[in-house]
Amino acid sequence: MNPTDTTTTNTKAAAAAELGEIAEMIERGALRGARARLARLLDTTDPSARLLLVRCVEALEAEHPTTMLARLRGEWRQADDDGRALVEACAPSAERRAEKTRDAERIARSNRAKDQAHAARKPRDLTSRRSAPRGRRDPRAVERDSVARRYFADRIDPVEDSNEPQHDDRLDYDLAAVPPMRGLPCVACGVERSTADQRRVNRDGLCQDCREDGTPGIAVPDADATRQVMLTARCDYIAATSTSPAERDARLRRDWRFMTKADKFAVIAWRDTQST
Repeated sequence: MNPTDTTTTNTKAAAAAELGEIAEMIERGALRGARARLARLLDTTDPSARLLLVRCVEALEAEHPTTMLARLRGEWRQADDDGRALVEACAPSAERRAEKTRDAERIARSNRAKDQAHAARKPRDLTSRRSAPRGRRDPRAVERDSVARRYFADRIDPVEDSNEPQHDDRLDYDLAAVPPMRGLPCVACGVERSTADQRRVNRDGLCQDCREDGTPGIAVPDADATRQVMLTARCDYIAATSTSPAERDARLRRDWRFMTKADKFAVIAWRDTQST
C-alpha cells in the first residue's frame, strides 16, 4: 500500500473519532467546547471534508431529533465512502435518539401546559367601564377654546416671562385639520402644487401661478428621464437659483420633509458631489 494512502486513511479515521467526541459534547450541551474542538479539527482536515464536518455539526445542533436525523441522512446519501464514515461517526446511538425524542416530547407537553394555564388566567366577561361614557365635546366649544388659547399665548405675562422654551403637548386642532402635502412643493415659490401640476407632462417643478408668470422651471434633459435624474435636476435648479449656500440648504430641507426614502438617497448622492 502507498504510504500516502495509509497516512490519509489514518487521518480520516482520526477525524471520524474526533467528530464522534464532538458529537458527544454537543449531546451533553457543551457547545462552546465542541466548537473549539471543531475549529482545531478543521485546521488538520482535508479541505474536501471541512464543509461536510461543518454541516454535520450544524445538524447535531438542531433542536429536534427528527430534524437532526433527517439532515444527517441527507449528508450521508450525498457523501462518498470516506464522508459517510464521518457522518456515521457523529450519528447518535439508538438509545440517545430515543432519549432526545422523549426530552423533546416532554418539553412540548410542558409548553402546552403553560400555554393552557396562561389562557385560563386571562380575564373573561369582565366589566371594563365603571361609569357612563362622557359625551363628545361640541366642535364649536373646542374651536372657542383654541382661539382663546392662541389669544393669550400671544400676550406674555411680564411676571412669567423667561428665556425657557414653552412646552405645550396639547393637540392643535387647526394644524391637525390640515392634510399632509402631496408630492414635492413648487420649486420656485414653495407652495403645494395641484394634482394637475404633478403629472408627468409638467416636469418643470412649478405650480400653475409660477408657470403663468413666466418663472423658469427645471430643465430635465430627456423625455424619459428617471426619477433620480429629475431629482438631480431639481437640486441643480435649487443650487443655481439660491443666493447663498444657506438658502440652498434651507430649500433642500423644505423638500426633504416630503420626500420618500428613495428620493432622499438621490438627494444625498447629489449633495456628496457638491464642493460646499
